[in-house]
Amino acid sequence: MAVSKRLKKGSVSVSPSAIAAIAGNAATECYGVLGLASQTPFRDGINELLRSDNYQKGVLVKQTKFGVEINLYIIVAYGVKITEVASEVQKKVRYVLKKTLDINFRAVNIYVQSTKVI
Repeated sequence: MAVSKRLKKGSVSVSPSAIAAIAGNAATECYGVLGLASQTPFRDGINELLRSDNYQKGVLVKQTKFGVEINLYIIVAYGVKITEVASEVQKKVRYVLKKTLDINFRAVNIYVQSTKVI
């Protein structure tokens, strides 16, 4: 289901895969994030880092009656403070999506799937 926004001269629809790509790129730029992980590690295999062409597996975009929610599944570097990394990822993803798409997101949820030694 695409996220739509009404404008004076028409409407704009953004696909969930485009939102996932933008959110995934923003998340992987944050300090302490090694990459995105699959939402279902047991079905897809052990937690492995996803490449940029597979960010849809690590980002879930849901449109609810209250607004749009984004769930990000990340892998964090060992030894960093997980709460700080998650907070920074939330801030950065929310900022980049607001700046790029001009859509308000109700929630940006971060799920840490694992930690890895660099």
